[in-house]
Amino acid sequence: MVKSRKCLGVEAMELIPKKELIAHFEGVRKRTLNYAREIPEELIDWRPGEDKFSIGDIIRHLGSAELMFLHAITEKEWKYPGHGLDKGRTKQEVLHYLQACHSAVMSGLHALEEEHLTAKVKNGLGYEISAWRLIMAMAEHEIHHRGQLSAYMQANQVNPPQIFGLRIEQIPQ
Repeated sequence: MVKSRKCLGVEAMELIPKKELIAHFEGVRKRTLNYAREIPEELIDWRPGEDKFSIGDIIRHLGSAELMFLHAITEKEWKYPGHGLDKGRTKQEVLHYLQACHSAVMSGLHALEEEHLTAKVKNGLGYEISAWRLIMAMAEHEIHHRGQLSAYMQANQVNPPQIFGLRIEQIPQ
């Protein structure tokens, strides 16, 4: 990610170190896993409509999308491995798949050189963007789907965990 600062009245851009980008995504994943672990096994195939992702589909999709983003960064091409049942049927299997994908992606991100983060990569629409933006997009994509998991859980009377440990009502006014 790029931070902006004023230098002699001119806007200067400075890259956030790779270590901080990776730590940010690790925090996003930790919070997503907290949600996924709270989902009862019997809801893994629940979906709000026939043409919608199931809870299991979303979790498998998160793992596969993570692989897709890394592939785009390292190989400069987009490839999605799918989110089918071959990637896990039970809650335990889909969580294992998610964690295996995450381990592979973290290894790949750690192996990147700092200058690789500024390399241009075409996004899914063909526009060139810096690789670090894809890491941020990967986090944003996961947060989007975590929101879906939260809504799915609440639709089934399952309270999702508090994202930062406190309910808003617990914060003094």
